[in-house]
Amino acid sequence: MLPNPFDLIPSSALRPISGAIGDVVFHQGDPTHGLYVVQTGRVHLERVGPNGERFIIHRAQAGTSFAEASVFSEVYHCDAVCVEAGALIRIDKAAVLAAFADPAFARAYGRQAAQQIQAQRQMLEIVGVRRAEDRVMAGLVAGLLDGSVVEFAARLQLSHEATYRSLRKLVQDGRVTNPTRGIYHLRP
Repeated sequence: MLPNPFDLIPSSALRPISGAIGDVVFHQGDPTHGLYVVQTGRVHLERVGPNGERFIIHRAQAGTSFAEASVFSEVYHCDAVCVEAGALIRIDKAAVLAAFADPAFARAYGRQAAQQIQAQRQMLEIVGVRRAEDRVMAGLVAGLLDGSVVEFAARLQLSHEATYRSLRKLVQDGRVTNPTRGIYHLRP
């Protein structure tokens, strides 16, 4: 089942895709065919720097969509790479554009876009915090530690070593609990 508003799109506009680790869903510069919803697995949207270095610009996980801007573009502006095997649904670009005629779809799509903007603004504020310990605390308060500490560190744009040190200090200071390895909770 697709998340709202994509559940309002006709099934004839949906194309299931399987992805293995390392599979490229699309390349920067490829013609756009639609946007995608991750059913299982994870996909990173990446840009390539002038020296071949790769920069992650978005991390899509199960239940989330990506490449929404492609609906309004002729070409994809980044690469989409499967970093965890899974299942995707490609939603046809023309079907998405046609769905905007339905007020319920347009409102739901706008609501989803607004939530994504809020989340991005929050992330910009968090990664703008200079002290690692404060940034880690801000990330915990925002509920960003929902996977491994290494993934959490990457989201915070910190090394995993700095993140572990900060978590250890927050536990020592009594601001955070660590009931089991890799699990951290804010103190009530």
